[in-house]
Amino acid sequence: MGVPVMEQEQDMNVLLIDDEAEICFLLKNLLGRMGIGADMAHSLAHGREKLHGGPYQVVFLDIHLPDGLGYQLIPEIRGAQPEVRVIAISAVDNERAKARELGADLFIAKPLDKNSILDGLRKLGLAT
Repeated sequence: MGVPVMEQEQDMNVLLIDDEAEICFLLKNLLGRMGIGADMAHSLAHGREKLHGGPYQVVFLDIHLPDGLGYQLIPEIRGAQPEVRVIAISAVDNERAKARELGADLFIAKPLDKNSILDGLRKLGLAT
């Protein structure tokens, strides 16, 4: 079985915000194999800067960043681009409830793997 195709792949653009470069590269490569472009940011400030240059359809948002908590970006994302799907990611599984409470569409626990990413995208109706 090959890598699934994203819905509306020509129009899809993803922002990856995670201070771990390896996580960003894993996600970027996986999405790239599905024909989806992805930008990367490694801090809250850089993520905020990228968001203003958007538009994005999906944001993978790490909770623990070197300059703050990823949660801080969710209201900004919702205010500027309410249709953006936010996927919170963290190695701390007990962040799940808070992420959903603060507006994340989905939470995926680290360590990430191809199956957890694809399952998450399918849950949001973004992959077939």
